[in-house]
Amino acid sequence: MVRRCSFPAIFCAVIVLFPLANARPQSGALSASAQTSHREAGNPEQTPLFKTQANLVLVDVVVTDKGKPVQGLSESQFHVLEDGKEQKITIFVEHRATDALQAAQAPQLPPGVYSSYPQYTVTSAANVLLLDALNTPLSDQKYVRQRMLRYLGAIPPGTQIAVFTLASRLRMITGFTTDAASIAKALGPGRGNARKSPVFDPDLDESLRNIAGIAQVVGASPLTVAEMKQYAADTASFEVDQRMQITMDAMQQLARYLSTIPGRKNLIWFSGSFPATIAPDYLQLDPTSAERDYLQMVKRTDELMTRARVAVYPVDARGLLNVPSTDAAEYRDSTTGEYMSNSAETTHTDDSGMISEMFSEHVTMDQIARDTGGKAFYNTNGIGEALGEAIENGSNYYTLGYVPENRNYKGAFRKIRVGIAGGHYDLQYRQGYFADTAEAEAKRLPTKIDPMVAAMQVGAPPLSQLLFEVRVLPRNDASVKDEPVSAGPAGQMAKSLKHARRYMVDYWIDPRSLDHKALPDGKQQTQLEMTEVVYDEEGIRVNYSDGGLTLTQTPQEVQHDLQAGLPMHEQIDLPPGKCYLRVGVHDLLNGRIGTAQIPVDTGK
Repeated sequence: MVRRCSFPAIFCAVIVLFPLANARPQSGALSASAQTSHREAGNPEQTPLFKTQANLVLVDVVVTDKGKPVQGLSESQFHVLEDGKEQKITIFVEHRATDALQAAQAPQLPPGVYSSYPQYTVTSAANVLLLDALNTPLSDQKYVRQRMLRYLGAIPPGTQIAVFTLASRLRMITGFTTDAASIAKALGPGRGNARKSPVFDPDLDESLRNIAGIAQVVGASPLTVAEMKQYAADTASFEVDQRMQITMDAMQQLARYLSTIPGRKNLIWFSGSFPATIAPDYLQLDPTSAERDYLQMVKRTDELMTRARVAVYPVDARGLLNVPSTDAAEYRDSTTGEYMSNSAETTHTDDSGMISEMFSEHVTMDQIARDTGGKAFYNTNGIGEALGEAIENGSNYYTLGYVPENRNYKGAFRKIRVGIAGGHYDLQYRQGYFADTAEAEAKRLPTKIDPMVAAMQVGAPPLSQLLFEVRVLPRNDASVKDEPVSAGPAGQMAKSLKHARRYMVDYWIDPRSLDHKALPDGKQQTQLEMTEVVYDEEGIRVNYSDGGLTLTQTPQEVQHDLQAGLPMHEQIDLPPGKCYLRVGVHDLLNGRIGTAQIPVDTGK
């Protein structure tokens, strides 16, 4: 990795001509210095950048009366309490579904130049559909898609929706669009098609629950019965571990992706299973309880969701559930997803187990919704109607902002309560937050799957927390003829490539996206990770390069970079033909990541 003093003139011109005003990161906690000038408005250009002085807490509140959004309330009617103490509201904005579109488009760049700038078009809120194949039986996935496809025509015109799927990892199927036909295509055969969970197998789970009983029936010894019970418990625990890890990593990826889009984000999560460990009640949690190792993982996910202003709407993909003994007349076919006639011989007679499991999962769904300001939907076959209600409620809301009187930021959970004078309404808002400084968050231990590894997967959502422009050109291009070419293969897998083509990768990194560590001698230190991954047309990784950089600068050099940008140079070998080059920059001090995926045709 080489740092260069300057780029060719054409690249410097790009930096000067396209400032980053449209790409400011948004957050659930913002600089207190911006609190005086944002009462009137909703303009994304006015939203302050995140700083680490006093935290400004933003709370998005959905107000409904008999299921319908309530509009026209005044600031004086709202009261916000933190840990029982009333706070002074310093920001008040009403958002409606009819708000003007807010758009961010990547600037027009010269050939071969790309960027990590965010791209979106939303009104008052952005809606994300997450189709969870990891935690949902195949038949229920098909059922959800059928009901959603029927309802797409009823979604209000102009509604912006993005579609993601979750199986072995998170995949973005389509970015934000108002085109119902595009959404329908994404939900049909192809990348968004229903697929069998790589971990979750309800039939196996049922067999494991019954295995000890079978051993007892056949007269096995007490020791054998005990061993079978332990085997079943170990297998179930391993499955939950896998599902929890993949689910939480996906949620963190979504939070990072959505953090640069202004305003509230509605995550409508269709799943067939919501384990209780996904949403512990922080207000009731016994600190001595053994929650395996999930608690810190869930806490970190909750923090990222909070700062990204994501409200979660869990939807039970199983629709209306009846206990087995009262549902002998029909069942849903595992192949077609349609209801079929059933016989008494195939019904399950143990209602109590199912009732207990259903109750636990619905409590979890309510907890997820309550923590984030969304609403849970279960025990209903109106999947499409639930989608419509989530979009309508989540697009009409009020944003309240306040600077906490308690400035002791040591990571404790603080409870938020919102009330409205002069009326009896239903309110949806996040119930609290973890009072951490940005520095404390950045020092947390990473999850088992490094966030940079997840961000660099082909098809993963693009991240714009850290902003950069990047030029990707073959070594024989006239624009890079003066750049020295490193000897030997470029990339960890380059030796296996036949007829490799060398490409020059030149970055310009926006220093305003970076944090700096102050050193005793007055200099400032920046720590970066820069990664390039090459995928073939089938999405198989064929080469990659990953390296760290510690840059120590004087205050004068830092100021120069603020004006001219921070340039870096990389080289990578690509295979012949069409491929994808995914590039990423990771600030190791604040955890922010920027990525871009670039289609490349190197020729035959």
